[in-house]
Amino acid sequence: MSYQKILVAIDDSETADKVIREAAQLAKALNSQITVVGVVTLDPYLADTYIRYGQGNELIDRVKGYVRDNLTKAEQKFEGLGLSVSTQILEGISIHQEIINASQNLGSDLIIMGSHGRTGFKQFVLCTRQIS
Repeated sequence: MSYQKILVAIDDSETADKVIREAAQLAKALNSQITVVGVVTLDPYLADTYIRYGQGNELIDRVKGYVRDNLTKAEQKFEGLGLSVSTQILEGISIHQEIINASQNLGSDLIIMGSHGRTGFKQFVLCTRQIS
């Protein structure tokens, strides 16, 4: 199976740098398109009026700016590795659900993301379920 559309989920960690390098290597080998995403997690209590009515929220705006900066840095790292990528800021209450939704909306064949606090085989295999 060839992975033509790869979704790369990042945060601002050392693990994200490793994810970028591995994703770039795979994308080059397979001639794949990459979309890099970062997720703004919305606390349902703090973001109530933002979620329901779309009203501005200074804290959410600052977090979005932080995520946007992370995505810009990631985009520059991919460019330094010889790849052009697209980026998206996702927002929602559940990080994993937002990543899955984005993957489905983009028609991604593969999701690449970091592993925090896992070693050995658990680090290698995070999920064996096919997204459909």
